[in-house]
Amino acid sequence: MRAASWFVLLVLALLALAAVLLWPRPAERIAMEVDEGRHREVIALLQHALAEHPRDPDLLAALGRSYAALGEYRHAMDAFDAYLAVRPGDLAARERQAGLLLQNGLVDRYLDALARLVAGQPSPARVTRLVELYRLYGRVDDEVETLRAYASQAMLEAAQLERLGALLAERGDWREARRWLELADQKMPPDDSAGRFLLLQVLIQSNEVDQAYRQALAWMTAWRSPFLSAKLILLVAQSGLALPASGLALQYVEVMPEGTFQVAGQLVRKGHKELAQQMMARWAERTTNPNADELRAFVQVSAQVGDAHGPITKLLQLARNGADPATQGELAEQLANVFGTPALAPIRPLLSNQALLTRPLFAAELSLVEGNREMARWYLDRTEPDRLSPQQRATWLALLRRVETPAGVFDRLAALWHDRRLPAELAPSFADEALKSGRAGLHDLIWSSMGR
Repeated sequence: MRAASWFVLLVLALLALAAVLLWPRPAERIAMEVDEGRHREVIALLQHALAEHPRDPDLLAALGRSYAALGEYRHAMDAFDAYLAVRPGDLAARERQAGLLLQNGLVDRYLDALARLVAGQPSPARVTRLVELYRLYGRVDDEVETLRAYASQAMLEAAQLERLGALLAERGDWREARRWLELADQKMPPDDSAGRFLLLQVLIQSNEVDQAYRQALAWMTAWRSPFLSAKLILLVAQSGLALPASGLALQYVEVMPEGTFQVAGQLVRKGHKELAQQMMARWAERTTNPNADELRAFVQVSAQVGDAHGPITKLLQLARNGADPATQGELAEQLANVFGTPALAPIRPLLSNQALLTRPLFAAELSLVEGNREMARWYLDRTEPDRLSPQQRATWLALLRRVETPAGVFDRLAALWHDRRLPAELAPSFADEALKSGRAGLHDLIWSSMGR
């Protein structure tokens, strides 16, 4: 009996010891409660523990997480504030605190917290996010200072450097704006233009005219874009820099003559006819063998400028140098079409029959203006209607009726018809001429042949 009692007492003692050993410690109890989602109980345990250890960072962090899990964000922020007062270098905690601030709509505090987070561990992505939020919420001063700080650390992309330059330029800080815009120029793709136009304006405002000219010329050459080049030249011209603007316009003709007329046209539309005229004169000087499209564009832009002298001088040069007759004829006709036949009067003796024969319809019209019907007939006799365009065939017939009698017109059309060289567009007119001359049978035959 005595031995049994001792055994019972031993078992009870062992059970008590096991209960003590197996009872969860506070940290373990908290972890268990968290795992079970019992955050109210966790908060009570943490507050009790914090009464004895108010600056324990682990307890403060756990308290903040539990409050956040319950959606009690203000209490969670208080707990994280207390935690960060003890461990200010914990960036993960700062990031969580920033998220809580944003969830509560405390934008200014959120941005300040994000700024501290970026300062503690800067990265291009974080810097970008911060400056974009500063811009979104109108905190321009903070945006400028942040961009400045991280530009010095080579963390900004070209677009951000461009933005910094623009903000500084708005404040009239030309020197620092130039610094960052020049760095952006080095980083941005070759075809970007907005930041480069801004840099050009900053250089002009800084009275760095020579540097502005060199930069504009380099960009213009790299872009090879008539539209952007015209914008550059206009920007310089509108800044009152007539000589550099003229230099850029003339250099454009030298480097990219094929875009001359597009650029000159834009200059005319913006009221800078003198620059356009200079470009036309330079193009005419350097181009020895222009094609038909170039000659048409040359005359059209010259007309917009109001300058017939340039094309006339070019035609005189071509004639004196024995240029291709077709080229001379093309330019002469374009001049007459745009400026009127009288514009050719000063150089009419220099226009050879060889040149005019390349444009026989024009030559016939010119002869009629000069009162020479025989010469007009001579040019028309050397014209093959079947080689003309439909529009030119109509012109040929109209001119033929001006130089020939009705019988002569009929004979010419009849000869073409019998040789089967009368274009279909002219057959109705021939039928009409047959009817007028009393040849009803021929009229019917012509119409019958058109239906085949």
